[in-house]
Amino acid sequence: MDNMQKVVMRLKPERVQQLLGGLPGWRLRQDGSGIENVRSFNNPKAARAFVGHVCKLAEIRRQPVNVRLAGKQVSITLQGHPAKGCVGGINGAVFNLAGKIG
Repeated sequence: MDNMQKVVMRLKPERVQQLLGGLPGWRLRQDGSGIENVRSFNNPKAARAFVGHVCKLAEIRRQPVNVRLAGKQVSITLQGHPAKGCVGGINGAVFNLAGKIG
């Protein structure tokens, strides 16, 4: 596979869309490998505090998280655990963490 990783999606696409409907602000990544959310804050200090909160939640749940902080904007990407050379699939644990993050 040229520069493309195989995506493992453990939930059916219909279920992913249904679960996303209950998580305002979250959307399916363009490549289908996870879900993402972008948030803007009033100041950089609030954004940094939110990043710390997200990382702590992910650590407690042992879930992969990709967080990007750019001034007052935070981008979060959640994917399942990778296995056998595949990008981590979208599973219930991903949605549970997204629900905790809000």
